[in-house]
This record gives sequence, C-alpha cells and structure tokens, in this order.
Amino acid sequence: MNSVGAKKIYDEVHGYIDLTEVELKIVDTAYFQRLRYIKQLAVAWYVYPGATHTRFSHSIGATHLMGLVAEKLAELGYIHSFDDVQMLRLSALLHDIGHTPFSHAIEPFYKDLLGLGHEEITRMIILGSEIRDILNYFGYDPKTITAIIEGRYREPIYNQLLSSDIDVDRMDYLIRDAIHTGVTYGIIDLQRIISTLVVDGDGNIAILDKGIDALENFYLARMHMYKTVYYHKTVVGYETLLRRIYEMLYNNYSDALLPKSANDLKRLIENGDIALWHDDWLMGILVKLYRDSLTSQELRDLIEAFLFRRGYKIVVEKSKFSNDVLDLENDDDVKDLKSIINELSKYVKPYEIAMFVDDIRIVEEDPHVAPRIILGNKQSVAISNIENSIIPKLPKKYHVKRLYALSSSWDIVAKIMRDKIT
Repeated sequence: MNSVGAKKIYDEVHGYIDLTEVELKIVDTAYFQRLRYIKQLAVAWYVYPGATHTRFSHSIGATHLMGLVAEKLAELGYIHSFDDVQMLRLSALLHDIGHTPFSHAIEPFYKDLLGLGHEEITRMIILGSEIRDILNYFGYDPKTITAIIEGRYREPIYNQLLSSDIDVDRMDYLIRDAIHTGVTYGIIDLQRIISTLVVDGDGNIAILDKGIDALENFYLARMHMYKTVYYHKTVVGYETLLRRIYEMLYNNYSDALLPKSANDLKRLIENGDIALWHDDWLMGILVKLYRDSLTSQELRDLIEAFLFRRGYKIVVEKSKFSNDVLDLENDDDVKDLKSIINELSKYVKPYEIAMFVDDIRIVEEDPHVAPRIILGNKQSVAISNIENSIIPKLPKKYHVKRLYALSSSWDIVAKIMRDKIT
C-alpha cells in the first residue's frame, strides 16, 4: 500500500484506524463527506435513541477490517500483492457511497421505480465524479473498484470479502449497530473470525474448523439483529411511513435535489449537488412542507406523524421463520392481510393503513456466498453440511408480514378488528 498511516482516525468500535494518502483524498471529497449526514440505521433512533451513527463511520470501519483480512490473506498468498490490498480497502471505503437519504427507507422506492439501487448509484458516483480522477491519479482503475463492489471481479475471493455471508461489511455493521442500539445479541468475535479466515481449494472464503463457534455466533447475532433491530415492528413502521411520504414528494413536488430519473442523478453527481442529498436535506423539506399552508392535508398528516413520532403502529403481526421462499401470490397470511386492508378501507383513509411484507434470508446455501469449513483433513465442507453445528438447524428465512395503522387511527382500526373477530 502507499503512504500507510497518512492520517489516523479514532473509531469507537476499532480504535485508531490508519488511512492511506489515496483513502484520505477520497474521504475529503464532498461526495464522501455526504455520508456523515446519512444514518446507518435510517429511522431506528425512534426505537433506539443511540442509533445515530452514520454511513461515514461504517465505511471507515469496513475499510479497516478489509485491511486486516486482506493483509493476512496476502501473507498467505491468496491476495496477489499488497497493491491489491489497497484496491480492496478502496472498494470497502466506497461500497456505501451511493446510499440515498435514510438509506433502506427510501432505496426500495428508487429500486422499484427506476431500477436504481444504492449499488447502481455507487457506480455512477465512482465513475462520474472526482473520485474517478483520484483513483486514476494513484493508479487504481475505477472500473475494477466498482467490479469488486458489485461482486463481478474475476477473482472470487476479492468479491467475497465484500459480498458474502461473512464479508467485512457485515462484520462491521453487526458489531457497530449492536453497540449503538445497545442490543447485545449483535456482539460477535471479530478477532476469532478473522484469525481463522482462509481460502479453500476452490478459491472461496472458508473458516478453519476451530472457528466454527465464532461463526455460529455470527449467524445467531445476525438473526437476532434482523428480528430485534433491522425489522423491529416500530422501525419498519416509520420506514414505511417515510417511504410513503417520499413517494408523495416525488409525484407532486419539485426540488433541485430531488432526482426523478437516472439523468437527474447523473446531473447531481456531475455538478456536485449530490453532496447535499442526505437525511438533513429531507428533514428540511419535511419541515418546510409541514409549515406550508398549501401542502395537502394527507401529506401534512403523514409528515406530522413522522416528525412527532405518531407514525404507523402494528395492528396485525404474522411474521414467522421458515425454510421456504415466501410466495407472495399464494401465501395465506398475505392474502389475509390484503383482505383486511380491503375491509378497513371502508372505514379509514387509504394512507392511514399500510402493509409491509418481506422475505429475509438468514442462512445462505449458495457456496459462492456461504462460508465453507476447513476440516482436519483439509477438506472444505459447506457450513450447512456440518452435522455438529447449529447453523444447519437455523431457519433459512424470516418472513415479515405486518399490517399497520397510523397512531391517530389505530384505536378505530383496532376496534373494527375486534368487532370483526367477535
């Protein structure tokens, strides 16, 4: 690597982190500084007040972990050169640079409407901004960086270090999110995982058998964090509310920083205005519209519910663990929720109720994604085939199926539901 230790940053999770010269140049750009204003867990602070950490700190942490893992694998001969270690660190540094305001609360909207997820926006920023010029100046190909981030680089382990079940992204955000929410289920043994991380004969990431306990804890931690933090009923309710508000803004309002197409995003990137497209910008828009007498009553009601924590409350919960893929067309629970919504629409306004359905992967069986275990005979075995491990016993999926109602209408909805039951 070049200029190791150009600057030290103190991180609350990993302690002092060294940034190289090229990394520091990227961090100092307005494009990267934008991540200081995008919270890692979107609106989770409505439930966990300490969850105000940002994409900025997570990206720095992922870079640090990538350095630790890649340097170890380089010493073992699995990473071709220490120049590639720097390339991998840069990929980790930039992997989240395309997140939208409030991240996962807003991104499904752009993905569904325009086919643009944060990965696509990340590529647009890296290849269409001064970051491209910085990478080129230091001798790193921007297209190679984006290939690693998107998991399509020619070397499988380079992709897996950033996109697999035990990649450095997950390693960092699990422990960082656990610390900031106070949810101890998410604490993992990073040192043990990294110290037992190797590459198998097929070129895939693997764990020595003495690291199985740490890997099991990693899977358990992730499963519990999905249930208690990432898909907490109240967190999801406020993400759903914010997504609905954003959709109304997109369809009914114009703002120089509100992209409505891929070309709009490209323009924001090229002129640098995307640096202002973050959580604080959106909060400012909401406050402005809430105080504007011309704002529709529906939008005012939704904004008021979001700003003053009077959002969607759960009415019906049908979530469950499963080993099957959720069949949205034929699932009986989903059909029931849709039927309930049709009935409730006779009594409350459409925007006062919302359904949320998602199919969350807990354990991955794809050998290119799931880690393998190196047994005593040096044979590599899929973690799902280790008989004395608890991982094969874990559910493969978590089906989230919920019906929500605005706090202002919840009593009415709940009474209607009780009357129907009785």
